Parts: sequence; structure tokens; C-alpha cells
Amino acid sequence: MSRKPFIALVLLMFLSGCTAEEEQLIDEGGIEAPLATVFPNWSSTAHDSNEMNNSMFENESYVAYFSAPWCNHCETSLDAYDQVLPEGKMMIFSFETDEDYRDMNAWHNKTETNLNRTIDRPFMLNPPLAQAVGMNSLPFVLFVNPDGFVYHVQVGKFTDQDAISNLWESTQSATVDEDGRWN
Repeated sequence: MSRKPFIALVLLMFLSGCTAEEEQLIDEGGIEAPLATVFPNWSSTAHDSNEMNNSMFENESYVAYFSAPWCNHCETSLDAYDQVLPEGKMMIFSFETDEDYRDMNAWHNKTETNLNRTIDRPFMLNPPLAQAVGMNSLPFVLFVNPDGFVYHVQVGKFTDQDAISNLWESTQSATVDEDGRWN
């Protein structure tokens, strides 16, 4: 590549985003602080018929784990999260609208059988919530901080229990400044 096109390419990389309408906040190190996103309001009926919603987690962190009953490779990730996260802090959501996969009790039982142990987590059908959070792959996991902001999104198979534990710990203490950016 000749020198002029290379210089132009480098300049374009630095200038990209300069025309965006959104105000960009730069920290002291010259890095843009990411904008925090609020996790949408939700309400669902769990496989055990208990009604659940986001207001039950006011001032508490939780994890929203999106998967589907037919996703066999998702079970190893679900197993890792289940073994690390405290009781009552992980919600398991399905986006699947196909009639063959709408039975959350069957999904719960199948998962317990496949993992050969009890899974004491709510399994809930909520396709609109999956769409609202932009679920684009399975599993799709969101760590929500105590203020209701999505702190981290983990996409795909993930079984590193130490990393899950570290993400959970970070989520619990993550804060957002007055401009809606992560501290």
C-alpha cells in the first residue's frame, strides 16, 4: 500500500464517529466511557408457576440467561453459571415461540436430567424480553447491576467459573455516573 492511501485510512479511523450526533464523553486517559443501558422491565411466569418481575430485584444484581430448550450446547454454560451464582440471582429465559418448546417445566426437567442434578432457578418464556435486549446468539447472558443497568453481556458458550465469579463480583459494585456512563 502506498503511503498516501495508508495515511488517509489512518486519519479516517481517528475521525470515525466525529460526526455522530451523540455527545461523547472522554475520560482523563483519553478513552470514551461507555454509556450504560437500562435492562428493560419484565414480568414472567416461571416453570413452577411463580410470577417474577424486575421489581423483585430492586437494588440487587442478577443475571438474565437467555437460551432455548433445544440448545444442547447451552447446558454446559448454564451449568457453570448455576454453580457460581448465588441462589435467586439467575433468571433463565427462553425466546422460543414454537409450540414444541413452550413448556418451561419440561425444559427445566430435561435440564436437570441432562445435568444429573437439581437446578433451582426459574425457567421462563419471554420472547419479547429476548427481542428487547437484542439477543442474537445462544446462550446470551446479561449481568445486571443493582441499579438495573446491564454491566456485561456474554455471548456464546462460556464455562470459565472463575471468570463468571469475577464478572458477578464486578457487577455488584458497578456504578453509573450522572451522565449515564460507567465509572
